Parts: sequence; structure tokens; C-alpha cells
Amino acid sequence: MTDPKVVAHASFRLIETGDEELAQQIIAPDYVNQEAEDDPEDGERQQRGPAGFLATSRWLRDAFSNLRFELQETVAEGSTVMAAAVMTGQHTGSFNGIEPTGRPITHKQVHIFTITDGQITRHRAIRDDLGLSLQLGSKLVNNARAAAATSPSNQEGIGSS
Repeated sequence: MTDPKVVAHASFRLIETGDEELAQQIIAPDYVNQEAEDDPEDGERQQRGPAGFLATSRWLRDAFSNLRFELQETVAEGSTVMAAAVMTGQHTGSFNGIEPTGRPITHKQVHIFTITDGQITRHRAIRDDLGLSLQLGSKLVNNARAAAATSPSNQEGIGSS
């Protein structure tokens, strides 16, 4: 498996399944998941190599049953692959401090992979995390939205005196 697009696509199957053999095949020993760096308390997902990727897979599968990625579009140039995807599942486990709601989720994402010699060496992503938090009923997000709706500047309207 050396086609960068095929390798990137296989990584989504790896997240869905946690297949350790596939992880050894497509994740480089020095792989870095830059998305895990924003959570300093989660050392498992920050591990380099297949172990870090498998930790991310386990973290997502523990939070969302029936986890699937629908690939929308993939573009490759050199060693870089960008894949737009929609993650779906059902929130049946704790996720970022939000207890299971049983709600279905639809989470839009764009993943950026660096692939060298048929293995992923680096991962970054742009995700609609606010949209996911709203779907899960995050009190913090909903409280902020309610506060914004009742602020004096919103009640007066633009241009009123």
C-alpha cells in the first residue's frame, strides 16, 4: 500500500476498527498526531507511532458506538493528503467531559496527512468541534449561546438609541 490516498483512506478504517495489524502497516514509528497536543492530560493519544494512533481510535470508539467515516473528497499533492470526511456514530460513552447522551452525531472534518514511504508520519485536522458540542448538548456551549442571546447589545438591535 504505497498510494498516499489509499493509505489515508485506510487510516479511517483503522479508527473505526482499532486493527493493530493495519496500524503497524500504515502508521510510521515516528508518527505524530498534532491533534492530541491540545489535550496535555491525555498522554496515551500523544504517544508517537502506532500506539498513539490506536489510542485515538480507542478514545473515539469508546465515546461513539457505530463509529463511521464517510469520505467526501480527497486531494493529494506530493506527500500531503487532505481528506474531507463526516464522522457519524452514537454518543454512548464519555467524551471530553460530556457524559453519554445516546444522541446520534454528525461531525464534519478535514484531515491533513503527511505520508512517507507508504506510512503516515503526521496528522492534523480541522473539525467542527463547536457543532459536535452542540449536538451533545454541552451546557457550556448552550449557556454561552443563551447569555449572548440575552445580552443588552442583542436586545437593543443595531442602530437603536
